[in-house]
Amino acid sequence: MNQIFLIAFILCLIGYLLHTISHFFEYKGYRLGQSKMFEIVLTMIIFIGYVGWFLMSFFDPIRINISDYIAVPLGLAIGILGLVLFVISAKSKSGFRELDYLVTDGIYSKLRNPMYVGIMLIHVGFPFMAKSLLTLLSAIIWIPLILIWKYMEEKDLEKKFGNEYLEYKKRTIF
Repeated sequence: MNQIFLIAFILCLIGYLLHTISHFFEYKGYRLGQSKMFEIVLTMIIFIGYVGWFLMSFFDPIRINISDYIAVPLGLAIGILGLVLFVISAKSKSGFRELDYLVTDGIYSKLRNPMYVGIMLIHVGFPFMAKSLLTLLSAIIWIPLILIWKYMEEKDLEKKFGNEYLEYKKRTIF
């Protein structure tokens, strides 16, 4: 197997596991991000994990046997939709930090977790476009972790905002 692919996979795995661990500690009531330096280091590690995932697509040793006429437009459409959802949701929240209020307008008026939906679409779309089989299959690892993040984050929001969040959940999907 290609060494660059394996290194990229390991970087991605480390980034995702640390991201999941940070969500777990927040879910359990520990606020890890109180130190600005810790927050910066964690963000850098998560970013390096995404760079690893991106590199996986290019150095994937197993290619999907499908026409470029299908893979490129379909994968690109799914990936760009995911990227657009991610960017719009980040702009709606003014970034990635925790807020003292519930964001329920814009894209958040329909989807509770558009960033997570965006990330999942990116994990499916761009590897499909690149015809990268192992990278596409790695979504089997990443998507369940994202669903765990979603679960823990929603439980935190239920505690923080109570009935307001429960009512919001009834009006929105995912």
